[in-house]
Amino acid sequence: MPETIVFIHGWSVTHTDTYGGLPERLTAEAAATGQTLRLRDLWLGRYVSFRDEVRMEDLSLAMEHAVRRELADLLAGSERFGVITHSTGGPVARDWWWRHYASKKEVGVCPMSHLVMLAPANFGSALAQLGKSRVGRLKSWAGGVEPGQGVLDWLEHGSAEAWALNEAWIRGRFGKWEAENAFPFVLTGQTIDRKLYDHLNSYTGELGSDGVVRVPAANMNARLVRLVQKAPDAQGETRQTGELEIAGGRVVRGPATAFRLISGASHSGQGKGILNSVAPEVGGHGAEVVDIVRRCLAVHSATEYESLSTAFAAETDQVHRDEMVEIEEIPILPDREYVHDRTTLVIFRVHDSEGHPLTDFDLELTGLEDNPDGLPEGFFKDRQKNHLSRHVLTYFVNHDLLVGTPEVPDPRGGNPLRQERPGIPTLGLRLTPRPQEGFVRFLPCGIRANERMLRAVLAPDQTTLVDIELRRIVHEGVFRMSPAIEGRGSFKEDPPGPALGG
Repeated sequence: MPETIVFIHGWSVTHTDTYGGLPERLTAEAAATGQTLRLRDLWLGRYVSFRDEVRMEDLSLAMEHAVRRELADLLAGSERFGVITHSTGGPVARDWWWRHYASKKEVGVCPMSHLVMLAPANFGSALAQLGKSRVGRLKSWAGGVEPGQGVLDWLEHGSAEAWALNEAWIRGRFGKWEAENAFPFVLTGQTIDRKLYDHLNSYTGELGSDGVVRVPAANMNARLVRLVQKAPDAQGETRQTGELEIAGGRVVRGPATAFRLISGASHSGQGKGILNSVAPEVGGHGAEVVDIVRRCLAVHSATEYESLSTAFAAETDQVHRDEMVEIEEIPILPDREYVHDRTTLVIFRVHDSEGHPLTDFDLELTGLEDNPDGLPEGFFKDRQKNHLSRHVLTYFVNHDLLVGTPEVPDPRGGNPLRQERPGIPTLGLRLTPRPQEGFVRFLPCGIRANERMLRAVLAPDQTTLVDIELRRIVHEGVFRMSPAIEGRGSFKEDPPGPALGG
């Protein structure tokens, strides 16, 4: 275990008590086993994320300067440190890691040896689209502080900056998880603290999330799929009209990253918060979080990391089984029942063959008989279009309802809460772009529902980035040259000619 731990807080936090009792608890737990982790070695990182002008790259630069200034004695002795983050602290640490070390191999080994991310908004949060003032009022995350617009823009699902960072991760450009690099871990919950629920915003009670961050948006086991429209022929039609194909025939899967679902954990709050609820004394509340954090920090080799990742996967499956059914008892009124299915986040980005964003389109997923109506009832949970990058659309879906689930019994007895759901074996996509006429246009396209598309796009508790490239069809008439201009009138109403090749 590294002797020095750097804590990086989440978005809009203005006081270091956001860490709850975890610093003191780790110190006490380490002392009880004869380890040399001391409280004075727990550096409390602070950054200003509630100013509009501050962007993620500014935080990364400030973090690098803070590391060089505050930890100079450690760096001088070639000592490395562990990092524990909460919420937006996860993306901040990963962005710093990328900008100052992983993307610059010439600088040498990153001084961070372990990165333990608690409830990180790695692929953003649905709440980010609500706007500064509304999000600032949510007790589940903001703590009464209005967020800065620069960081809020990064946190919106599918932002350009988040996409670039996550694509670098998925493509393995951060390197291998080994002692010569760093070991990353993601810990998150799927429990809603009903005391923090905002009745004006259903996202704070969204199943498949911790009230702020969706489970797949935290998990760094992600994938990237590029769909490319087949080249048009001389008449401007595709060789197989409307077909998209998976570029290179392959799906890029990110490096296997240790992921653990924490039972009974919400994003924040002293009662269930994954971080705030940890008591400082040994044996107090939060034992599961403390134990798992210590297991993460105890990893020192690629073999140990792989072994722990495998154990975490099995333990996560058990948490899913244990938390499948939630019964909320309400005085006087009937109990409320919730079924916690596994979910998937799919972020679509649509652009043309010249790299220009395509913002006017309809995108539908299809199921049985290649029909949008052939998808299971309850499959779609939410969709959002990024307010700055209008060519990016995010779907939040119920993975278990798509692939099928067994009967869900009522723990109180009696009739089951839900009958067995068979699911469907295929998934397809239809895209209707605009304009479809004029001098520059686009053709409708898609992929017929099939099993391969289902496996490529959807995985439980994970995010998939789907990059769609459409052919930009340019017609004759955009530019014409004639022998002479004498005798010619206005060419304003000239219709488009045939599609140009190339």
